[in-house]
Amino acid sequence: MTTPQLPLQDQLRGFSRALFSTWIYHRRFNILFDAGEGVATALFNRVFGIRRIFLSHGHADHIAGLVNLINIRNLGAGDQTASLKIYFPKNNRLIDLLREYLSRTQNGLSFDLEWIGVDENEQVWLEDQKSRIFIRTFRTKHSNKQLSLGYNVIEIRRRLKDKYHGLGQKQLNEIIWAYGKDEIAEDIEKIIFSYGGDSRPIDPDSVRQSMFLCHECTYLSIEDDERNFQQHSHLEEVLEIAAQADVETLLLFHSSLRYSLEVLKEQICLGMQKIKAKFRVLVLYGDHIIDPLAEDFPKNSRKKTREKEFEQVIVEGDQ
Repeated sequence: MTTPQLPLQDQLRGFSRALFSTWIYHRRFNILFDAGEGVATALFNRVFGIRRIFLSHGHADHIAGLVNLINIRNLGAGDQTASLKIYFPKNNRLIDLLREYLSRTQNGLSFDLEWIGVDENEQVWLEDQKSRIFIRTFRTKHSNKQLSLGYNVIEIRRRLKDKYHGLGQKQLNEIIWAYGKDEIAEDIEKIIFSYGGDSRPIDPDSVRQSMFLCHECTYLSIEDDERNFQQHSHLEEVLEIAAQADVETLLLFHSSLRYSLEVLKEQICLGMQKIKAKFRVLVLYGDHIIDPLAEDFPKNSRKKTREKEFEQVIVEGDQ
């Protein structure tokens, strides 16, 4: 059986800034994880390709983009009949308020829109993936008042049973001819993608051996959480969780606006050296997925961005 490619940045698009907006679109599965402000503007007609949305919790920076996304799906120049399913943590008051608003303002949709409340440890099969891939939910720690969830994309794979390891192909073929393929092989579950939303450090058992873990990293150190909200994670503990879970790639997102890209790079590299990380680390910085260890890592990104913004203000002011 052909195994899926590791979901690297060529299969992902996203944006994340703590407090402002967070969303990640996985193009292979046509799934949007969270829907922060600006998601429809960034994806343009790609919103018509989205078949499922999985919301981690009901804070505005993770759901505000749904209003425009649904409106564009209904009125834009794309397939206005493709159905859309939105999965969300059960009994979430903030999401229920948004659903009520949309039901009043978006009457007569041209497509089927289904809202599905889910709890922890539930499974959602992806019918368009030949019954080999499904989503399993897991509980995260973010708000004390509302359920928040993370999502694992899991593939059912086949592997040789332990007792037949070491046998040659001729011997295996003889067993297959005598007893069938199921005698030598068994199904296993492999997590190929994990998304945690905003949260305190995720339980390593929830994402063990994930090929690609998306974990928030709002702060670089615990001291940076001056208001002591204790709703987010800092770099050291996220790296430790990824090491304990034995993940292959870690994507950090939801970083505070206070950190420049160069500061993030420096601290990530130091953190990886400290724990002798064997996994790859990427950063979703704004709308760019960046490898901090890459030789072509951009320099002075924040300064250049601010200079461009300032120049644009001057030009528009002159007009």
